[in-house]
Amino acid sequence: MMIRVLIVEDDKLARKGLISMMPWDSYNMKVVGDVPNGAKALDFLANNPVDLMFVDLAMPVMSGIELMERVRDMYPNVNFVVLTFHENFEYVQTALRLGALDYISKAELESENYDQIFQRILHKLKERRGSTTFSTDGHGEASMDAEVWEEIKHSWYQLYWLYDDEVFEELCSRIEKNNVPVRYVEQLFIKLLVMIELATGFKNETMPDIKDIKSALQWMRNFRQSLYYKALQTRDLSSIAVCMMKAKAFVRENIGEKIRQEDVASHINMSRSYFSQAFKKVVGITFNEYLKKERVAVAKKLLIESNRSLASIAQAVGYEDVKYFNHVFHELVGMHPLEYRQKFSSYSDNC
Repeated sequence: MMIRVLIVEDDKLARKGLISMMPWDSYNMKVVGDVPNGAKALDFLANNPVDLMFVDLAMPVMSGIELMERVRDMYPNVNFVVLTFHENFEYVQTALRLGALDYISKAELESENYDQIFQRILHKLKERRGSTTFSTDGHGEASMDAEVWEEIKHSWYQLYWLYDDEVFEELCSRIEKNNVPVRYVEQLFIKLLVMIELATGFKNETMPDIKDIKSALQWMRNFRQSLYYKALQTRDLSSIAVCMMKAKAFVRENIGEKIRQEDVASHINMSRSYFSQAFKKVVGITFNEYLKKERVAVAKKLLIESNRSLASIAQAVGYEDVKYFNHVFHELVGMHPLEYRQKFSSYSDNC
């Protein structure tokens, strides 16, 4: 079925140029109209069927954002692609909150990389309509299963990775292993910035122009680290997400001590019962499960990077009983501490 397109752009020259230079027919699209502002777009929609709108965000009379809000309620089957300058990051965030499929920087249009632009839009349309696979595009990006990508995105959207290093690294690994196109990763991370800003109250930085998956993941690692710096600096405890980041930092700072749940709750000015419920909901596991994971994570690092005795390492991560430490480590890792050292470290003595 032909995809019916409406162009909404206040610059007449840009509007006409977009219509004439893009290979609409080659991608089963047809421009059925072009209008200079949001009010005119609503008039057009009242009398003409439209599947996809290319919307400029900064327009007189009615902005692109206001138009998207109105259309989302009145015509829920209409999809959007945002036209903007890359530096209008806050507008892009708002547009994505409203369900925009994608955004195109006007600088990108000037590059004449039309095939990549249309392939990206079609991928998003198929994804939203429940397609089963992404096909390989004309620029060599590997195909991947749409259900796998939906599962990966859902795992990122849960935000458990904010608090659990193991979950974070696993999600990064899944992106690399599944050859996720960099553009999808960029869009995912932009949406995550919106979610994190809403959860923490921290105004997020603009993403750089990401070139590849490696740089994208490194940027996210740095961004995640910056969130903890902000969380430790603020005294505002109104955000549950910030409180949980402070709780994580408290655990790491006191990993060798006896850590009671009530002590952590008191540190962030919560009752023990409320903290227990909030922690499970936000982090995804109970506090006791989390504490074990954190202790074992530090122990793994010590086993690989030092030749300290097992008793010394157990004590360093808060376990007085070496046998119990051995049991917990095996329960979480699937091997005993000395087996782990022998497999992954040059320190292979028997302590």
